[in-house]
Amino acid sequence: MKLLGTIIIAAIVAALLGGVVAVALSSLVACWQAGCALSGMQQFMLTPFYAGLGAVVFVVAATRKQWREAMFYALRLLMLVPVVLIVVGLAAGNSPRAQIPFQLGSAVLLSIPFWVVIISQWWMVRRALVSREAAQV
Repeated sequence: MKLLGTIIIAAIVAALLGGVVAVALSSLVACWQAGCALSGMQQFMLTPFYAGLGAVVFVVAATRKQWREAMFYALRLLMLVPVVLIVVGLAAGNSPRAQIPFQLGSAVLLSIPFWVVIISQWWMVRRALVSREAAQV
């Protein structure tokens, strides 16, 4: 039960941290061209969804016997989701029918809050699991 509470708290803190990063990036960094991929508010609204997805994946990884390996694979999987979106955007932007050309800088700025969410959530859950394992020994 403590593990579930830890993961829920980690998801909430990661969502808040990702929201702060999303708002800060949209405020501090102007868009490269005329249009941006997502505005700061849309990005702010998607961050809790991504934190919830990370919480579900980390719950599954943390309940395994070899949790260290599973947590590492979960981290890599969740870090690749924004990378896949960047690649898909690159492919769609190079289409002859694309009305707005793809902007790599905007896509990377879009991905940073999601990476912050996953890394902070992974760090908090891993830290709780290591301390729980040390207490059992």
